[in-house]
Amino acid sequence: MRPGLVLAALGVTQILGWGTAYFLPGVLGPAMERDLGLAPGRAFLGIAILLGLAGFLSPVVGRLIDRHGARPVMACGSLVFAAGLALLAFSQNWVQALGACLVLGLAAALALTEAANAALAALGAERARRRLGLLALASGLSSIVTWPALAAAEAAFGWRGAVLASAAVHLLVALPLHLACVPAAPRGARPPRLAGGLLPPRLRWLSAAFAMQTLVGSAILANMVLLVEALGMERGSAIWWAALVGPAQVTARLLDVAGGGRFSAIATASVALLLMPLALLMPLVAPIGVALAAPVFVLAYGLASGVMSVMRPACLIELHGTDGYATVAGRVMAPVTAAMAVGPALFAPLIFALGAEASLALAAVGALASLLLLRIAARAS
Repeated sequence: MRPGLVLAALGVTQILGWGTAYFLPGVLGPAMERDLGLAPGRAFLGIAILLGLAGFLSPVVGRLIDRHGARPVMACGSLVFAAGLALLAFSQNWVQALGACLVLGLAAALALTEAANAALAALGAERARRRLGLLALASGLSSIVTWPALAAAEAAFGWRGAVLASAAVHLLVALPLHLACVPAAPRGARPPRLAGGLLPPRLRWLSAAFAMQTLVGSAILANMVLLVEALGMERGSAIWWAALVGPAQVTARLLDVAGGGRFSAIATASVALLLMPLALLMPLVAPIGVALAAPVFVLAYGLASGVMSVMRPACLIELHGTDGYATVAGRVMAPVTAAMAVGPALFAPLIFALGAEASLALAAVGALASLLLLRIAARAS
């Protein structure tokens, strides 16, 4: 199967998947909360439930992909996405909405980033990093594409109609693309056997490094507006500057793709993880004042986090290869997805309790710890 066709199809399905799962409450959340009798902001708990379940299921899904290929697994993901969104659209209370979130968590495990990365890994290690970077670029466009579409659908049909339309998109667009353009498993494929059922030491260290970086990264990114405002910037300016973290992430991914993988994934990730604490400490030590330090912090952190979104699978391929990638990635990335789920909820109370400066300093320590863990992984046998 032509790699360009696979990449294009996955780019579309990742935009749709993230846009109708992770980014959905950003537009439809207030109306959902009013209709279901939820307190303001509670719709975002669905994201934590969704990602937490996806992380828990990722080892099982990885073995399924190595045994049967990404095609049937991701196609099932499209069907489950449609079912979960339909359940959400017809929910009448928070219990039913919770059930829908659990179904969407299964769908995320079957069809989102880790499954898509496994589909690309099946194309071989050559040019894998470039493909991963291009897929990350496409995924970064998800909110840009889906937020206006969800807003228009809500205006026309209400939030329930918008959610049902999202379910239809998974059936009519994502499902055919997964069936037609995603590679099937080679004949006789089997999940790899891990000695003693454990990952090699270097991959356990790698998993710890990624989990720590994601815990910090998801916490900072989700609370960026709150952080910049707490540093002393007026709210309107804080929102404007915090919004630039997204373009900074996309720019970093584009630069890595354009660079053609000139440096190893481990080396590139190490530089990004060194930039993160420097960016986090910038508002604390810079004598230039928050009006300049906060924007520099946002842009520098956005660049570093954008690089890391590509380097996570690239580092795994560099240390492990592509044979049995899905099974190994499922084990390595399970704590990472869990960290993404809990990071934002843990960090917001920390800002209120300790203040922005102490919270940023603590996050910088976490980023440095992730760098140390990555260097240990690179040297472990």
